Amino acid sequence: MWSSGKMQISKICDGGSIPSAPANMSQKPKLIIITGRPGSGKTTLAKELGTTLNLPVVSRDEIKEGYVNTFKVRYDELPKDTNKTATEIFFKNIDFLLENNISLVAEAAFQHKVWEPEISKFQSAASLFMIICDIDPDLAAKRHLQRGLDNPKREFFQSDNRVAQYRKTGVVLPPGDYEAPSLDVPTLKVSTENGYSPDLKSIAEKILT
Repeated sequence: MWSSGKMQISKICDGGSIPSAPANMSQKPKLIIITGRPGSGKTTLAKELGTTLNLPVVSRDEIKEGYVNTFKVRYDELPKDTNKTATEIFFKNIDFLLENNISLVAEAAFQHKVWEPEISKFQSAASLFMIICDIDPDLAAKRHLQRGLDNPKREFFQSDNRVAQYRKTGVVLPPGDYEAPSLDVPTLKVSTENGYSPDLKSIAEKILT
């Protein structure tokens, strides 16, 4: 049995195809999407939910940070299409995992116009569940600023304009416009103003129902 598994791993490493799931395993993989405006707590929720459900987490910001890390220069010194490149890689990673029957949590602050066409593509390959982190916009803006001030590396990896403006002028920029996704998939709004409401256990139960 081990030698067979070893042979399959060798084939994958040599560029061969990934073994398909057994014919009797027809269950679709789950795609749990977590989104919300910047500062809404979606990254923290995604990681906690990934741990709770034993699922990998694909984060668009972390992909961008990995890209910046490769070139060792500030994000704003990279080509102007870097943001677009990170977004494309994010969706390609989701697509690759779903095609190979891997359930996952995907997290990004995209608005409706970005999520809508991509989620439509995933509906045939996965069982979707969307979580929108719901928070007062002004509170989210303050949290977003504080996160950047607490972690100076964010300016290097993310080019955080809110933090840059605050350092220069002392002014907290108002929250930007945000259109939450409104799609024909099971959707749960989670208040993130004071912990989670509903709580993490209840969120996990709703996803697994």
